[in-house]
Amino acid sequence: MKRITADSRRFCFISNAEQSHLVDYINLSRNDLNIDFSFKNINLTQLKNYDPNVIIIDQYFIDKDYAPLIESIKINFKKAKLYFLSPEYANYNGVIQSMNNKNHFYSNFCVDILNHINSLSRNNGNNYLEAS
Repeated sequence: MKRITADSRRFCFISNAEQSHLVDYINLSRNDLNIDFSFKNINLTQLKNYDPNVIIIDQYFIDKDYAPLIESIKINFKKAKLYFLSPEYANYNGVIQSMNNKNHFYSNFCVDILNHINSLSRNNGNNYLEAS
C-alpha cells in the first residue's frame, strides 16, 4: 500500500473503460495515487471520499451522452483541477482554460494538455516513476 505524504497528488481518471490508459502518459511520482472509473460505474461518494487533486475526463469513445454526470463532477469538485479531453476540441490549438472556473481545462488529446498536466507542482522533482 502506498503511503500518503504531503506531496502526494491524487489523480482520478474517468473514461469509457474500467481502467484508463491515460495514466501511461502522466508523470506520476512514487507518492502519487490514482483511481479509475468508467462513466457507467462511477461512484461519486467514493470519489468524494478520495478527494482528488486532479480529475481527467476522457470523452473519447463514449457511447452515450454523459453531460449530466460531467456537470455533477464540475459542481462537486470545484477545488480539483479538471481536464476534459475530447475530439470536440480537435480544431483548437493548445489548452483552453474555462472563463467560469480557472481549474477547468479543455483540449483534445495532445502534447500540450499532457505537458500541462505533467507540469502540476510537486514538492520534490526527483520522485518520478520511469520506465526501464
